[in-house]
Amino acid sequence: MNVDATLFWSGLITPGWQARLNGYDIRTIPSTVPSPRRLVVMLRFLRELSRYDSIIIHHHVDPILALYIARNLGKKTIWYSGSMFELAWEKWITGEDYRSISRTIKQTSEEYYGQTLSSLVMSDQVFDQTVRLARAVDIYAVKRYSKIVANSKFLSRFIKRIYKLDFAPPVVYPGPDPMLEQLSSKDFVGEGDYMLAVGPLIPLKNVDGMIQAASKVPSARLVVVGEGQDRVSLEESADRLRVPLYLKGNSHSEEELAMLYSQSMLHIHLSLYEPFGLTPVEAGLFRKASIVTNHGGPPEIIVEGETGFIVEPRDYGTIAKRMNELLSSPELRREMGRKARKRVLENFTLERSAKQLLAEVES
Repeated sequence: MNVDATLFWSGLITPGWQARLNGYDIRTIPSTVPSPRRLVVMLRFLRELSRYDSIIIHHHVDPILALYIARNLGKKTIWYSGSMFELAWEKWITGEDYRSISRTIKQTSEEYYGQTLSSLVMSDQVFDQTVRLARAVDIYAVKRYSKIVANSKFLSRFIKRIYKLDFAPPVVYPGPDPMLEQLSSKDFVGEGDYMLAVGPLIPLKNVDGMIQAASKVPSARLVVVGEGQDRVSLEESADRLRVPLYLKGNSHSEEELAMLYSQSMLHIHLSLYEPFGLTPVEAGLFRKASIVTNHGGPPEIIVEGETGFIVEPRDYGTIAKRMNELLSSPELRREMGRKARKRVLENFTLERSAKQLLAEVES
């Protein structure tokens, strides 16, 4: 694939990705805080965008920027959706206030709009109006993009319904970090004695549900990679239910994460809602069966009874039963793990994802 591409990015890039992207043109998306200096920077950025043949928005950009792009550059803009715009739609999707489940909403809002304006729009007094405005802007922008691509069949159907489209957007599954794919062929030392979960410690990821289910399985030990606001309450829940729990914090390297996957007995992913869910794909690379939520995209990854189990995320009795089946049978873990890796390599590699996305851009 010979593509001349520029990556505009907001947030942090991990050291591993920095090394792999060395030599590529990577730039920062400017803030939309209303100040003369930043306004000049933003106008330069927008003029530069107009020179590209195609613009791909991955997940989301700042609503004000999305509004401008949709209005002026929508005919050459493609939205590759990995989730809904959570601020606008979280209440509609899960019934949750997005402020209560996001680790980054305050930081992101202040980064883009400044502390004073951010405090106002996120306050209890006007937050409902903020959500309604965000929803209106999101609908306006999405309706004007030239193409929408979803990262799962579930999300494609959801987008069609939310935005009242006449069609279900095409689907391109994302792929795992190629470094993890490379490391999955490495021999790590033995299998450990724990189940592994990877994700932020927020209510949406339902780590407490994992603890509830694990409390019914005497041999269960749970390791979670991630940080978030629920750390203290999860530790208290595990202590109360006498579940061995190790909250690892964020992984600092691909090698560390690869070792944790490789030495786990199985992977567990019980989100209350998940548009796709990349961690069952990552686990499959390391020949690990997964127990996954039936809410969202993970059932498109896992083949029930072959590469793992699909469960209702709050059915703790059934989850415990599936945990026990896998923990008590090395043969079942090996067979499911073998099939999981085969399925990932055939359907969910980053190379396959990139080729399919490029085909959608060029079609």
